Amino acid sequence: MKMHQHHFQRGLTLVEMMAALTVGLLVILAATALLQNARAAYQDIDDAGRVQETGRMAMAHLADAVRQANHLPWETALDKLPASAPGLRGIDNSSQANGLDPAQGLVTADTGRGLNQSDILMLGFFGAPDHAAGSIVNCSGAVVPNGPLDETARSWVIYYIAPGTGNEPELRCRYQGKSGAWTSDALARGVEAMQLRYAVDSDGDGRPDRWLDASAIDTAMWQRVVLVRIALLVRGNQRRPSASGALARSYDLFPAEPGNAAYRFIEKDGDQRLRAVFQTTVFLRNATSIPAAQP
Repeated sequence: MKMHQHHFQRGLTLVEMMAALTVGLLVILAATALLQNARAAYQDIDDAGRVQETGRMAMAHLADAVRQANHLPWETALDKLPASAPGLRGIDNSSQANGLDPAQGLVTADTGRGLNQSDILMLGFFGAPDHAAGSIVNCSGAVVPNGPLDETARSWVIYYIAPGTGNEPELRCRYQGKSGAWTSDALARGVEAMQLRYAVDSDGDGRPDRWLDASAIDTAMWQRVVLVRIALLVRGNQRRPSASGALARSYDLFPAEPGNAAYRFIEKDGDQRLRAVFQTTVFLRNATSIPAAQP
C-alpha cells in the first residue's frame, strides 16, 4: 500500500515576511499621515475661530466703551456746572500708559514707542444716577459710581497694546479701582496692533468734516470729535512653516488719507501666523458739554 505524506507549513519564508512587514509599514505611514493632516486641519480651524472670536470681542468692547465717552448723568446734571474737558483723548504710537491720569491733567506720553506703532485711547465718563434704569461700567465690569460733576471725579479708562505673558501682545486697559489706585488688566491676547482715527466737526454743524490722527488734534478740537474709527490686527497662536522664498505678508489697517499717512503692518520673515484685520466706526452719542438749563 502506497502511503501519501502530508507536508504542513510551519512558518513564513523570508520573502513573505518582508513583504508583510512592508505592507504593514505602508499602512502605518498612511494612517500617521492622515492623523497629522487631520490634526493640522483641526488646529487651523481652531486658530481661525480664535482669531475671529478675539477680534469680534475686542472690537465690541471698544465700541461700547467709546459710546460711553463724555457720559453725564443728565437726569441730575442740568442744574450743575458743566464738565469742561473732553472725555475722549488719544495718543499716536505709544504704549506709555502707566504715567497717564486724565482726571489730573496728565494726558501726554512719549510717542514713537508703541508696540507695532499702536495708539493709546483714553475715555472719560461720569456714572449714572442711583435711580437710573441702566449703569455705566469701566473695563473691569465694575459700576462707575455717581459722584460729583467735577473733573477730578470723572472716571477714566485707558486702552493700549502691550506684551503680556510669553511676550504675547494683548489689548490692555488701565482703570481706577475703588481705592482710587490705578490698575491694569489684559482684555484680549493676540491683539497685535491698534490704530485710531478721529472725525472732527470743525464748523459745529454736527457732521464730520475731516479725519485726523491724534497728533493733529489739539485740546479744543478733542471736544469736536464726533466719530472714532478703530482698527485692530489680531494674530493666531499657531506658527506655520513658511515656504522657501515666500514674501512677508502685509496688512493694511488704515489707508492713506489727506493729511494722514497709511498704516501697514508687515510681518517678520518666517512668521506665517494667521492674522486678520478688524475695523469699525463708532458715533459718539454723548455731547461734550451740558446744555444751558431752560428757565
